[in-house]
Amino acid sequence: MWFAFVSTEQALLVQARVRQLARGRLSAEVELGQMGRAPGLGGRLLEWWSSGRGEMFQLGSVADSCKKRRRGFYSNSYGASVPEALILFIAYHTAAPHHVVRGPCDEARVVLIIAESEVAVLKHHLEIALQNNSALEEKNSQLDEALKECVKQLHQLKEDREKTCEWESEKHELEKQLVELKAQLQAGKTEQVTLDRGLQTRVETVEKENTALKIELCSQSEDLQVLLLQRELSNKAAETASKQHLESIKKVTKLEAECHRLQSINRRLSSVSDHKPGVSSVCVGSFPGSQSDSREYLFGIDSEMCCSDSWASSLIAELDQFKSEKARSRSLNTSVEIELMDDFLEMERLVALPEIDRGNLAFKPETQDDQVVRRVNPTEIKNEIMNKKIVELEEKVEWLEHEKAELEIALSQSHNQQIEISCNLLAAHLENKIVELQSEVMDLEGKLKELETELESAHLENGKLCEKVSFFQESFEAESLLSAELKAMIEIAEAARQALDSQLKSAQLENSNLKETVGLIECQVKEDRALSSALTAKKEALEATGKAMASQLEHANSEVKRLQEKVDFWELKAEEKTKLAAEFAIQVEAAETARMKLEVNLKSALEFATKVDAAEAAKKTLEIQLESAHMDVVKLSGNVVLLEGKIEEERASSAEFAARCHKLEGDLSRMKREADSWRVAKSNREIRIKQVNLLIFSGLPFPGTRYQPIYSFCASTLLIYYGGSN
Repeated sequence: MWFAFVSTEQALLVQARVRQLARGRLSAEVELGQMGRAPGLGGRLLEWWSSGRGEMFQLGSVADSCKKRRRGFYSNSYGASVPEALILFIAYHTAAPHHVVRGPCDEARVVLIIAESEVAVLKHHLEIALQNNSALEEKNSQLDEALKECVKQLHQLKEDREKTCEWESEKHELEKQLVELKAQLQAGKTEQVTLDRGLQTRVETVEKENTALKIELCSQSEDLQVLLLQRELSNKAAETASKQHLESIKKVTKLEAECHRLQSINRRLSSVSDHKPGVSSVCVGSFPGSQSDSREYLFGIDSEMCCSDSWASSLIAELDQFKSEKARSRSLNTSVEIELMDDFLEMERLVALPEIDRGNLAFKPETQDDQVVRRVNPTEIKNEIMNKKIVELEEKVEWLEHEKAELEIALSQSHNQQIEISCNLLAAHLENKIVELQSEVMDLEGKLKELETELESAHLENGKLCEKVSFFQESFEAESLLSAELKAMIEIAEAARQALDSQLKSAQLENSNLKETVGLIECQVKEDRALSSALTAKKEALEATGKAMASQLEHANSEVKRLQEKVDFWELKAEEKTKLAAEFAIQVEAAETARMKLEVNLKSALEFATKVDAAEAAKKTLEIQLESAHMDVVKLSGNVVLLEGKIEEERASSAEFAARCHKLEGDLSRMKREADSWRVAKSNREIRIKQVNLLIFSGLPFPGTRYQPIYSFCASTLLIYYGGSN
């Protein structure tokens, strides 16, 4: 029985208390009157008592009710205990002298009343259970929706993970490209060093060529100065030659004058010689004293002739000296101008030498002829010789003048031509050298401009690389922030998972509690069926109602099973979520390793940037590769922006998920509170039913039919009170 846990001592104490109360009816009336002051159950019982229309049934063992009363259960809102009032009321009536034996009809009626009250209570509890089931279904639907959203978010996380894997692969490719670019930059640096060395050597060679050309210019300027000096010397030589020519002309004129004078003297001598014999005879015969005069005259003539001979010899000597001086001057001029006139002066010298020989040869036979003539006729011979000499001298003078004029013209022409040729050659050579130097200078200027452009491009590339490094740093910072946010999101998801696990555990506990309650209800139904087997037609009606209740219980069991299935589904979802959380943790670890790699790459990139700052130029191939790398970085930045947007969406979804989790936690806590209150109410209801059973099945004497209405009223009111209070 339900009151088997009550000890015998407590039962004896309760019975003694009841008997004590039965002896003192007035105290019971006072207590009932005090209870009747409140418009509650005690007041109604007092009305029934004062009217005398009710009959009381026999009260059995009330130890359990006393025990519960001592614990303070089942107290109404007015401070009085309802079972205590009933116990006092029943004890008061049991003290009456109407003690009769309990009959089977009364027991059947009591059982029917109790069964009806229990059926009403069970209906009420079924309604409450249905309401709770509907609320649980709504909550389950909400949880299903939340789980669907969680699944969607997990799918999104998987997609994000795939995208992060793709991004990591792209990052690895970019790292490889960066390594290749570093190698290419190093190769470019080596090539640049070699080019710089080649350019330095080339510049040095050009400088050497410039110095050599300057030296050549200096030497050529010196040669020009020498040529100018030679030209001045040649001009001076020409002036001296012209002076000598004038002097020779003067001397020739003097010689001509002397020749004319000698010719006149010769004529006079010839005329004197022709008239000499006649004159001598005449003078001898007529003028004997004139011989001495004629002799003196002849002696004067001879002396004059001698003087003229000596003077002619002196003139010849002067002419020879003039020729020799002229030849010397010519030899000097040829020696001075031999570098310029070369073969021409050699030919001129060869032409000039036979003239002197011819002059010498012309003078040699004259002495022999003169000797012959002088032997024959000295005066005639002398005259002839003088005439010949004069003629020869005139011819020689004319020939010399002509030759001298030709030589002067040829010398001046050849000298001028040679000077002009040498000047033209020097000018052409200098112009060529100047043009070459100008072309080399232009080439050097172009190379310098190219080097300046390369330096500017290198500076621009350095700036671009610095910008890229700063961009990589910013992207790394953004990635670090994203990783921190992902960690926070993972922690939030882990907390939500733990909350869901706790909720699942609490749901399992509630399910077990519900199963226990269902088992208790089934036990009660079985007991009700056992009690209804002893009844009549009303018993069959009660069985029909019990079957209906059983069907309802089966429906409740089916609902419980469905809830169990949902709980199992939630457990599976929770396991999947734990698996996904583990995978997400692995992804986070991979992201952390990738972040560390990115930090290492950024450090290497910073070192590379410092090295790039020291560099001065870069190749066009590197520019193309850097542009491609820049395009890849732009693509990556777009991918990073997309990832940031997706991460923001994930944040929003995680925030919504957290809010929903909090909401679900609140709902679950409320459900727990409701379940606890329901369990407490159920336990209280069971205890109250036990109390009613104690009242019904106690061993006290059953009153007569006179108290049956009040008994039924008390039982129904107790059942309604305890059933309706929940």
